[in-house]
Amino acid sequence: MSSNDSSVLAAAAQCPMHELNPMLPALLRQPWGMNRRLRDEAPIFQDPNSGIFFVSRYDDVVKMAMDPTTFSSKMLQSTRAMSGSSDPELLEIMAGGYPQVATMLTQDPPLQRRYRKFVDGAFSPASLKALEPFIESTAHALIDGFIDQGQCEFLSDFGVPLPLRVIVSQLGAPMEDLHLFRKWTEAFIGNLSQQLDRDGILAAARDMVEFQHYFVERMAERRAAPQDDILSKIVNASIDGEQSLGIDESLSMISQILVAGNETTSASITEGIWLLIENPEEYERIKRDPSPEMISNFVEEVLRISSPSSNMFRRAVKEVEWHGVTIPKDAILFARFASANQDERRFPDPLRFDLTRTNLKEQVAFGKGVHHCLGAALSRREMNIGFRVIFERLENFRLAPGAEPPSFAANALLHGLSGLDVSFDRVA
Repeated sequence: MSSNDSSVLAAAAQCPMHELNPMLPALLRQPWGMNRRLRDEAPIFQDPNSGIFFVSRYDDVVKMAMDPTTFSSKMLQSTRAMSGSSDPELLEIMAGGYPQVATMLTQDPPLQRRYRKFVDGAFSPASLKALEPFIESTAHALIDGFIDQGQCEFLSDFGVPLPLRVIVSQLGAPMEDLHLFRKWTEAFIGNLSQQLDRDGILAAARDMVEFQHYFVERMAERRAAPQDDILSKIVNASIDGEQSLGIDESLSMISQILVAGNETTSASITEGIWLLIENPEEYERIKRDPSPEMISNFVEEVLRISSPSSNMFRRAVKEVEWHGVTIPKDAILFARFASANQDERRFPDPLRFDLTRTNLKEQVAFGKGVHHCLGAALSRREMNIGFRVIFERLENFRLAPGAEPPSFAANALLHGLSGLDVSFDRVA
């Protein structure tokens, strides 16, 4: 932790609630103390700077997620590069692409359900079962690439490429384009961060337009020659005689699948290794019992602690009175899933990493209700298989010599480590 971050966190812990700025980069990187204050002192808190209402307790976050008729997901784009900017250079870049439209993540039922139907089959139990050999072989191949070195930068060497290769294969793209998919993911993530300067916003916009044109070409190929992949399902599906998706709708869905299909899993896999290093007693528990049940418990506790989708936007459809706070119609809210997952009312001693918790499946890292993550089952499968392969081949993870403890990236919606330099031993 930098000295500046330490000063900001100390000041935030002491300042009056009405002066708290939860969007400060230091608090986005390390939100745990602030989340505890919000849950205890202001479960419905209006940020005095942005006007956003923060909902922090488990029961309240679940209530909001389960009530799309009151708390809508359909709203103006929250990312800065797509928020109606008057910057002429940005508008010129965006004019070269396709308009942003509301689909799965940013739409409400019944339209939201229609969009999900187009891709539900790709995440069915049978489809995911068929993916298991590819996930396992990919995990082994990645480890083969660094095992002889005895150390690696885990995020870039395993955490990112495992789910990214899986989602690229599911989108029917060649592996030689993997670097493009990582670049495009980073562009979308940068916009979500609310931390980009003007140059960063322009660069991200160029990358997103490049992404759109790439997939317009791929969609034309799938219309002419469908394959067994998600892209073909999106391009060619028609449900109950409905009109097929338009180009802008298809691009919106592909971008959501790309980001949700790799970034959050990357974050949780990487933080899982760091949690093992920080909690040697739980690491020893897994070494003694690397059974599927124990690895499953480990995955669920990693998801609870990491909560990579830390916040999600909602819009109040009508005026709401909640915990003595009046939330006006059309107000923007943050459902703080990361705070809900560390609510001591639901998870006693919530900062403790504990594989024996009896209610691990109650964690809400994948959301709740109609917007429960479409790829949750795929992410769980990638994590369970990935960690099983790791535990079969590597052990005794520790920080690499000379490496500093890892830090988290500042992002308004997503939470994950910026990197993780580790050493390890081969399993004898």
